[in-house]
Amino acid sequence: MTEDLLDEGIDSYATSPNYSEKERLALRYSELMATDPDAIDDAFFAELRKHYDDKDLVELGSFIGFNIGYHTFFGTLKFYPMFSPDGRLVSQEESRRLYGSEPGSLGSKEAAQ
Repeated sequence: MTEDLLDEGIDSYATSPNYSEKERLALRYSELMATDPDAIDDAFFAELRKHYDDKDLVELGSFIGFNIGYHTFFGTLKFYPMFSPDGRLVSQEESRRLYGSEPGSLGSKEAAQ
């Protein structure tokens, strides 16, 4: 998985030919968990079950939930990314210089350019 493909996943996973239907559903599940959990209804789970069994859904949902929780927790700490856009491990001070006044993954790419 390349950084470009990850960025594409953030920006346009729903229409990208580089993701399978199964991957697009997992990404949509992640998006809904973060932004609109009430939209995850029986119909959405029926779509997920076309590609994932119950064990997979528990694992996927747990992974998404933990990551959303970590992201929220780090945001409360004003935690900056540990890596520069080119992949170098950086201190919080250097990361602050690279990513600007708002820590976190959203908007960081623009701040780093």
